[in-house]
Amino acid sequence: MRTQRKGAFQVSMGFIITVVFAVVLLTLALPWLTETVSQISGVTHQVTDLARSELLNEIAQTGAKVGIAAPPVTAWRRGETGAFAIGIKNKYTDQGKTFYINVYLVGLGGNLAGESAAALQGDVSKWLTFFSNEFVEAGGSKSSKIIMKPAADARAGIYQFRVLVCESQPCTTLEATPESNIYGSESFAIEIEAF
Repeated sequence: MRTQRKGAFQVSMGFIITVVFAVVLLTLALPWLTETVSQISGVTHQVTDLARSELLNEIAQTGAKVGIAAPPVTAWRRGETGAFAIGIKNKYTDQGKTFYINVYLVGLGGNLAGESAAALQGDVSKWLTFFSNEFVEAGGSKSSKIIMKPAADARAGIYQFRVLVCESQPCTTLEATPESNIYGSESFAIEIEAF
């Protein structure tokens, strides 16, 4: 009878050790697996479908014409890719309309405070991918992605962007675009970490 108990105890210890070993391996593998999946998808910081849906609901309920949804992470590493969502509500209920979009750098902070945003605009504009125009059905709303991938050699600091939505061209900056062309505007910022 003692032999059976000893054997039962050894099986239990073996099972416990196996479970602990499996949990430790899973814990160690999870960050690696998460990073690998994000590299495969290409987008590190993503706006969720729920956030996009909430953005469109908020625009509809508040009467706003333009809104933006950002990923929950604002501090990025160089070379990471993120996706923002811009929402546009067509105030014209009798006709569909094509809206023109421009995203540009408006300010710098952190390590870059005091530097000219205009001086970095050429380099920073290469980080951005977005549709320069979107058709929105009469009275409807639409969201569109803005993909951002800061360069691997991007300088650490805070970058503030403006999203400008216009009813017609030109649609360049808030200051340079004729007021009659401007439909709405929003802004967002990211911080590039110093690593």
